[in-house]
Amino acid sequence: MGRFRRLRRLPVALSLVAAVALVARLVRLGARVAHQDEARVAHWTLHYVAVDAWQYRPIIHGPFLPHVNGVVFNALGPSDFTARLVVGVVGGLFPLVAWLFRSRLRDAEVLALAFLLAFNPVLVYYSRFMRNDVLLAAFAVTALGLFVRAIDTGKARYLLLGAPVFGLAATTKENVLLYPIAWLGALLLVGDYRLLAARHRAVAPLTVVKRTLRDVIRGLWRWKVPIVVGAVELVVVFVAFYAPKPDLYQALANPTQLPAVLEAATVGTGEEFLDLWGGTRMQEHSTIEFLGHLIAVVLIGGATTVAFSILGFLGNRYGEDGSRPLVAFAFYWGAASLVGYAIVSDIKAGWTAVHVLVPLAIPAAVGIAWVHRRLRAGIASGDRRTAAIAALLLVLAVTTPVGVAVSTSYVAPQSADNPLVQYAQPAGDMKPTLREIESISERNEGVDVMFYGEEFYAADEADGEATLDIESGGHDGWFERLPLPWYFAQYDATVSSTKSPAHLDESQPPVVIAKEKHADEVATRLDGYRRVTHQGYLYDRPLVFFLEPEPDALNRPR
Repeated sequence: MGRFRRLRRLPVALSLVAAVALVARLVRLGARVAHQDEARVAHWTLHYVAVDAWQYRPIIHGPFLPHVNGVVFNALGPSDFTARLVVGVVGGLFPLVAWLFRSRLRDAEVLALAFLLAFNPVLVYYSRFMRNDVLLAAFAVTALGLFVRAIDTGKARYLLLGAPVFGLAATTKENVLLYPIAWLGALLLVGDYRLLAARHRAVAPLTVVKRTLRDVIRGLWRWKVPIVVGAVELVVVFVAFYAPKPDLYQALANPTQLPAVLEAATVGTGEEFLDLWGGTRMQEHSTIEFLGHLIAVVLIGGATTVAFSILGFLGNRYGEDGSRPLVAFAFYWGAASLVGYAIVSDIKAGWTAVHVLVPLAIPAAVGIAWVHRRLRAGIASGDRRTAAIAALLLVLAVTTPVGVAVSTSYVAPQSADNPLVQYAQPAGDMKPTLREIESISERNEGVDVMFYGEEFYAADEADGEATLDIESGGHDGWFERLPLPWYFAQYDATVSSTKSPAHLDESQPPVVIAKEKHADEVATRLDGYRRVTHQGYLYDRPLVFFLEPEPDALNRPR
């Protein structure tokens, strides 16, 4: 009867947590102006959809978002909301993964894990962001949970589900390679602890090693068919996403082309990855500086997770109930990720904290549940002091992440004072100006937006048309304009550029955009235009928008 009640009540509680988490991800999802990385990838996705072609470019990471968002854009139209929708939905459903670990965790621990995955400020913020990090963490941890279920139940179906899910993780971002490396390292540390414990039981460590290797080999042999099938599933998912398009579709119709497509999806992908990420790109920074930044983000965005993970790890290691491998494994995994990402990251960014806080959520859940048990024991025994301290810790465990998440994701999602915001996020509220430009482009004939200055100029841009170079990802001046090309593509606005003040005199476009250093020069050519300034980056690069004031002038011939 107790097991039946558990199977009824725990899934309901997890579903409620996930429902709230989903709402938290989707409410006002499109309010924040696009980060430059979001705008860059979203604009390229529109281009892939338009030309019906795609090829792997490691600078934008895996193909999952371009492919899936291409479908979303076709169905719902391009916008900041739809660009972030898939990440938001996956991030909102992520807490349900806690159910997969129910054989290794108590009910209260499963629920606490779901809560931490639902409301950690870093996970909330980057679930509302068109990036791959939350997708990678969600898919990888789901695959891990399915593998754990396969081991605990002896049912191959969990392995056959986990393999393609891990394949999806591999389509999101290249640092998927760090996950099995961290898992292997954590397993070795867990094994080392077992060897030390064996000595206290007067069991020879070599005997433990032999038994473990024998059990592993026997298990692999017993599962040889599901493992092979799972590996095939993983490769199929990988090739389906990484194969160049439309080459893959043509190869399916003409199998003689299939070997070349498979080579491009596998060997070619590996070569592209190594060309960009295998050299010195990741080493051109101070590891200590990056580690300090990552620790700061982890502590600010995940103070509850960090504090309770330490408590959960120590309690699991030295407590009376005995050590559970999953708890120690997750703590080692999180600690290794903290150091590892400081070494391999190419820029300082808050999104790397996702890969530290997700594994630490497991021992943190154990720590929270331990405090909850102390609360119940204190109430039962009449120990008011213990009960009061435990209650206070639980209140902090709930209110701290929720309060920080509200502040960072809703109150100030693009403020320079927000530690989760990365440098390439434009500061301030640019959306009203963008909406006005959209309205202008709908009514205007001819060039709608003129970029002014050497940095924005495109030599081949005439009458609003410029070739988008697939190799570089843009054209002359395009990257300096980010995130604006993403919005102007949505508006179907006609965009041009110039370095000539005289050209402004002649054309008098309804919208002119320039850097602040050129603003006074432009202002002398645009009599009566309204002048609005927005930060292009978090701290600097002011962009000045000149908006034509007279509505009647919008319809004049150009």
